[in-house]
Amino acid sequence: MQVRTFFFNPFRECTYLLTDEAGETTVIDCGCYTIKEQERLASYITANNLHINRHLLTHAHLDHVFGARFIYERYGVLPILSELDDRLFMRLDAQAAAFDLPLTEEPLTQYLPCSELKDITVIPTPGHTPGSVCYYLPDEKLLFSGDTLFQGGIGRTDLPGGNYADLIHSLQKLITLPPETTVYPGHGYPTTIREEQNTNPYL
Repeated sequence: MQVRTFFFNPFRECTYLLTDEAGETTVIDCGCYTIKEQERLASYITANNLHINRHLLTHAHLDHVFGARFIYERYGVLPILSELDDRLFMRLDAQAAAFDLPLTEEPLTQYLPCSELKDITVIPTPGHTPGSVCYYLPDEKLLFSGDTLFQGGIGRTDLPGGNYADLIHSLQKLITLPPETTVYPGHGYPTTIREEQNTNPYL
C-alpha cells in the first residue's frame, strides 16, 4: 500500500490517499476547502491513473469533511462515517460559521455508516467527537488516527461533543497495537505506536 499525504484548508488538515498496486484508492478525510485545492488533488489522481473507490471520514469536524461533496460529485463516492457524528456532519454550515469560514457550496448530507466496512478495522475512539474512529489495516500495520492521536499529543476536547475522559480511554485501545504500526494523524506528521508509547505524555 502507498500512502500519499496532502495538507489542505486553513487548519492544515491531512488528507490521505491510500492506494494498492492496482491503483484502487481510498480517500481518507478529504479536506479540500478551495477550488485550487480540489484541482491539486484531482490532478494527482488523474496523473497517477488512480481509481477512487471509497472515502473514509475519521470524524465530522469541518476541516475533515470540506471535500466530501467534491469527492462525491467528481468520483461518485459517498463518504463513510460513524453515525454517532451524524449531528456534526449535518451541521457543517454551523461549524463553518463558528470559525468564520464561508462555505462555497452546499454541504453534502448523505453518507454511509462505517459499521458496514469489512476489509478495514474500524476502532471507535470517542473523545474528540462522539463518533471519532480510527481506521486500522493490520496486515500493513497502518493506522489512520484522525484527531484522536497525534505525534506527541492528542486531539482537543473543548469543542461541542468532546470529552477528555472518553479520549483518554480511547487511547488505551491504540497503545495495544503492534509497536511498529505507522500512525497517520489528522494533523502533523506520521509517527509510530512505539514512539508514542515512549514519548507521548498522554499515553
